[in-house]
Amino acid sequence: MRVAASDAEREKVVELYELYGPAIRRRCLRLLGDKEAGNDATQEVFIRLLGNVRKLETREMAIRWMYRVSVNHCLHLIRNRARRSCEPMTAAAEPRTSGAIDFIADRQLAQKVLSRFDARTRVVVVGVYVAGMEHAEVAKLLGISRTSVQRTLRRFSINSRKYLHRTHELEAEADPGSAAEPMRRSG
Repeated sequence: MRVAASDAEREKVVELYELYGPAIRRRCLRLLGDKEAGNDATQEVFIRLLGNVRKLETREMAIRWMYRVSVNHCLHLIRNRARRSCEPMTAAAEPRTSGAIDFIADRQLAQKVLSRFDARTRVVVVGVYVAGMEHAEVAKLLGISRTSVQRTLRRFSINSRKYLHRTHELEAEADPGSAAEPMRRSG
């Protein structure tokens, strides 16, 4: 049963929206890459905040909650989009250049790699590599140490490279006559 928010709770959400709404919107926009989807995701975060504001005793707790919910909500939307990407594209959505095709292929590969990791690892990776957050910012958001963020990124890097290497080997075995481009190693 959902209890209606009091006037004081609504005022607190309005205040948080005025202070942090633009930052949450930018985070959602960076993660989703679409203005309308970013605006919708931001709205969803603050609607959820309205239902949870009484549980968040301090402003710091509310900020961490908003960032965590925004990143998790965007990751959920990205996962759903990736699942639906198996559907054929409409003519209007088809890429017009090989650069766009490469971008879509790279994005799908990134989503496939990310899907192999737990939610916390995905939040750390997306926060740092996609959203451009600092290690300390991600650590504060998740309530973990900066060292944990660094270890998570290192583990992600090692395991994702192993996965990509195995995938490349399997593709080469499946199509031995192809002139597949060798995997590039980043230093």
